[in-house]
Amino acid sequence: MVAAAIPSDVKWAYLAFTLVFVVGLVTIFARGDWQRAQGLDRLILFGPIFYAAPLAAFATEHFTQTKIIASIVPKWMPWHYFWAYFVGTCFILAALSLVTRIRARLAASLVALTMFLFVALMYIPATLRHPDNRIFGTIALRETSFSGGALAFAAFLSDAWRNRGARIMTTVARYFVAIPVLFFSYLQVAHANYVPGVPLDRLTPAYIVGHGLWNYLGGAVYAVAGILLLIGKQTRAAATWLGATVLLIELAVYIPIAVVDRASLDNGLNYMADTLMFCGAVLLLAGAMPREHET
Repeated sequence: MVAAAIPSDVKWAYLAFTLVFVVGLVTIFARGDWQRAQGLDRLILFGPIFYAAPLAAFATEHFTQTKIIASIVPKWMPWHYFWAYFVGTCFILAALSLVTRIRARLAASLVALTMFLFVALMYIPATLRHPDNRIFGTIALRETSFSGGALAFAAFLSDAWRNRGARIMTTVARYFVAIPVLFFSYLQVAHANYVPGVPLDRLTPAYIVGHGLWNYLGGAVYAVAGILLLIGKQTRAAATWLGATVLLIELAVYIPIAVVDRASLDNGLNYMADTLMFCGAVLLLAGAMPREHET
């Protein structure tokens, strides 16, 4: 009865999310990554999964919500529906690639480029047209962090990821994550009645235990971690603890939202997946940062 009440577009998104999540879990155990990792490094292993599963869920919307997706393609670009289907297909393939490590460096590089193009072609122009609406700027920063996470993963997967080119990529990725984190730290405190983590335009539901506490916790950790990432100090630890904080917010705030609004893409799954993907981007950055004895 519960399944029958959930629209088909939501079911497809959950199916893609679950499939990629399970494939990612199987992979980290089959490769022996879990057995070799120690301490918080085990959390970092979830970076590709937390990033890729939401990416797969969002990909399905390109097929179930095609008209809406096509409408946000820049007007000067031809073939709006083609780009909606094309990007959706690429996101599904990229999500599977990231968790299986099959052509993962290429996939991560292309996802990073795609997210950057989203920012440059859609979200920055929207922000400039609506300077008084914080949501457009927040989305632009969110997509920038998504680009940074994928770029960091591509650098980490490089054959010689500590060489000059890879170091430049990880530095750019670090800034792409650090700057949004610092802005989010302010927004979470300034708009403490709204959802934390990725501070979008939704009031935190009354049923969330702790309510505004999560905004202040997130704001404090984001501020410290963002500064450390920006100045390049204790970067691996900063990104790891930041990822752990976002995951805690995900479990305390967004999982309940996804359960209560399980039949909705816009009010349920998308909020949960959005913040989890941000968590994944941060953990991907953590994995690309050198250990303190290597700096």
